[in-house]
Amino acid sequence: MVNINPGFEVARENASLREGTAISNLDGRLWEEMGSQVGRYFGDEAMVRARVGIEARYLVALAKAGVIRKLTSKEKEILLTLHKKIDSKVYRQLRKIEAEIRHDVIAMTAIMKKLLSNHKSLLDIVNHGWVHWGLTSEDVDNLSRTSLLVSYLNDVYLAEAQKTLASLVTLAQKTRNTVVPSKTHLQPAIPTTLGKEIALFGIRLAELFLDIKKLKLRGKLTGAVGTLAAQKFVQPKINWEKFSRDFVESLGLEPNVYTTQIESRTRLVELLNKIALVNNILVDLSQDMRIYIGLDWFHQEVKKEESGSSAMPQKVNPIDFENAQGNALLSNWIIDGLARTLPVSWLQRDLVDKTILRNLGLPFGYSHISLISTSKGLLRASVNSVKIEMDLNSDWSIVSEGIQTYLRAQGIGQAYDSLKELTRGKRLEKADISAWVDGLKIGNLAKKDLLGISPQNYTGYAKEISADMLREIQKAIRKLKK
Repeated sequence: MVNINPGFEVARENASLREGTAISNLDGRLWEEMGSQVGRYFGDEAMVRARVGIEARYLVALAKAGVIRKLTSKEKEILLTLHKKIDSKVYRQLRKIEAEIRHDVIAMTAIMKKLLSNHKSLLDIVNHGWVHWGLTSEDVDNLSRTSLLVSYLNDVYLAEAQKTLASLVTLAQKTRNTVVPSKTHLQPAIPTTLGKEIALFGIRLAELFLDIKKLKLRGKLTGAVGTLAAQKFVQPKINWEKFSRDFVESLGLEPNVYTTQIESRTRLVELLNKIALVNNILVDLSQDMRIYIGLDWFHQEVKKEESGSSAMPQKVNPIDFENAQGNALLSNWIIDGLARTLPVSWLQRDLVDKTILRNLGLPFGYSHISLISTSKGLLRASVNSVKIEMDLNSDWSIVSEGIQTYLRAQGIGQAYDSLKELTRGKRLEKADISAWVDGLKIGNLAKKDLLGISPQNYTGYAKEISADMLREIQKAIRKLKK
């Protein structure tokens, strides 16, 4: 490779994480908008805080079980708030230790011991060797990571999901009576309402968001190969299986006591697959909205300060929906790799998964920005009723389904073929349909029924279905808030 460096890189002394030198969009361009929200839960500093929190709670649980001495209420308070001592300064100290010993959890225990040593009453706990007693790194890591993930889902992701659902409700309500010519295979089909089509995305997403909220993620505290051998060997009179279950449940997780060194991650993969389904629906919605905008059925809010093209000044591009689609696809590409890799381990343990799991925040972050972009796009869309009405009246062949179905019910078996000859590949006006109906050898009442069909009224239960879906979506939003 020829090394011709034009000097585009940021000077080393000016390099700053989360600005121009970040590799990931989440840590760079998107940091202020939402990357920081994801980083608070998935960043390495958050993981260290969680590890300290899990280790400290484990000590409290050991005291309660009578394995170590009783703790005073003050000592319990110190332990249960110890994770708050992990700030950027302490984190940098930890990274220096880790650089030397090349083990993140042991580096964390070194920092934890140092923090505990500031409290004289807890020196005996440190000196006795109770910190990280009977644990393997993955006991601490899986509980830390999963606790952070649950907090992120509840505090951030599902909160953003509610906003997206609310944006869909707003647009669906505005368009609940807007009749449009639906398109199957991108060809004119039969009339529907825009509100029904928009609400359909909301009901699909609402179901998934509720599933995500209900999903109980698992955690494990089972030792080096899933047998709790160390604890049982030292303290055989204690029911360590019950201890394990109780401890994991105290963190709000479902205990998995049947493991190797790692938790099987079946539930985690199930969650990832649900996020992937959310992403697929966001892609579907984004594509449809871009088509509707291209048909001129929706106008986008024009902001004077924005530009749509560096060459074509007239452009108002659907960039929010394009961004939503791109980020949803990126999230799914990462999920695909995670879902195939995480349930697999060489015998009882290898470290491939640990490297991969350091990137667990990426698919959630990209899905998160897709939700934000989707909401932005929906809120900027306004209906172009004039263009829709023009398109609706431009081709009356879209009511041919109703006519042929009616006639066949009247015993005219060749109605479909007759209408096929009249309509296929053609655009018909109202007069064309009226003339054809007038030529039918049927009673006047039947002709009156058929002549009463129009693109505006041949919508079936579209408006009622839309209203039902909107009620269900609003109900889902209320459940997500609880």
